[in-house]
Amino acid sequence: MSKTTLNETINRIKQNSGIMVFEADINEIDWEKDFKDVSKKCLNPSELANYLNKVIDNSQKKSADKEKIGLDKPIIHAKAIPFDEEGELDINEFISKITAMPNEILSVNKKMEKSNDDGTYNVNIGIPALRGLVYDIDEQKFYIVNTCPGAGSCAMVCYARRGSYIQYPGVFLKQTKVLNLLLNYPDRFEKILIRELETTLLKNPDKQVNFRWNDAGDFFATKYYEIAVRITNTLLKDGYNIKSYAYTKMGEIVNLGDPNFLINFSNDANKRETEKVKDIDNAKQAVIVPKELFDDLFMKEKGSYAVDSKGKPVFKDEDGVNTLKTRLANEYKVDVKTILTYDELLRTPVGNEKQYNVVVMPKGDGDVGAQRSDVKMSFLCFH
Repeated sequence: MSKTTLNETINRIKQNSGIMVFEADINEIDWEKDFKDVSKKCLNPSELANYLNKVIDNSQKKSADKEKIGLDKPIIHAKAIPFDEEGELDINEFISKITAMPNEILSVNKKMEKSNDDGTYNVNIGIPALRGLVYDIDEQKFYIVNTCPGAGSCAMVCYARRGSYIQYPGVFLKQTKVLNLLLNYPDRFEKILIRELETTLLKNPDKQVNFRWNDAGDFFATKYYEIAVRITNTLLKDGYNIKSYAYTKMGEIVNLGDPNFLINFSNDANKRETEKVKDIDNAKQAVIVPKELFDDLFMKEKGSYAVDSKGKPVFKDEDGVNTLKTRLANEYKVDVKTILTYDELLRTPVGNEKQYNVVVMPKGDGDVGAQRSDVKMSFLCFH
């Protein structure tokens, strides 16, 4: 790639943005062609209003009295719901909010930050987990979209429907704006995301940028995956040092494959998607380790795992890590000698494809195992 300064690139983008990004866009979701494989449900205005009112009522209750949000419903933050001067729901303003252009598509979550080092910079994109709310601008209709159609047992404990993902209205709005941009304006989504990634790459000229697709959500449409692959290959062709990777529960996405796009198949996908994977034994996988395999090995403090100065969980005894490796080897039928802790992996040069298996502890570890082609299984000890 020729030596292009950041300012030169930004100026070029500004000069061309009117043509590149906006003029050719058609504001309609192509459910019949581009997104024919999307699972969705249309919401009439009264259904939406009832649900928004329920969200608001729920937000005013004590935790013990709150009604659980069904897995078939999108999580909407009460503070993102607007009212008019009479105190009534302002649906038009709500539409404006969720279909507005996001300030930026890229994010950096905590796990991605832990994966940074002197040679890499990590960014991600996220959409609503399990279900997202979409407004079809052309049809003027609301839809609930299944953003994780391959979800299996993970749906009951989905981390992206808990914690900071639901605590802040800004997270809901950003993810929902990104989803609406993707479906209403896929060409615009692609061009803007290339622009953001190019800017990030230029700001980190001496680093490899690792881009995780869908820290929440999944490739719920083949069109979305095709966009992701095209963006990656375009930037690589232009000489940028970028690596795209993702976790997915979609069997067909694993089968499609692309040499420049690293896919980790999540083994807690539903049976239908797992059966679609043509060569499951050789697929790079992410395994959710049940708590009973590791919970008793760590020291506890106030109901949580005690951690050291680096934020890593502390084993009860010196042999704890070997006990964990042995349990994993027996449970998942792998050679114990191939199992590395996350820190051991960081100290190990990249080897042959799918040579190692890595343990990701309940706290403190990053996402490097998912980014390396020499790791076959990432054992995720999530709590």
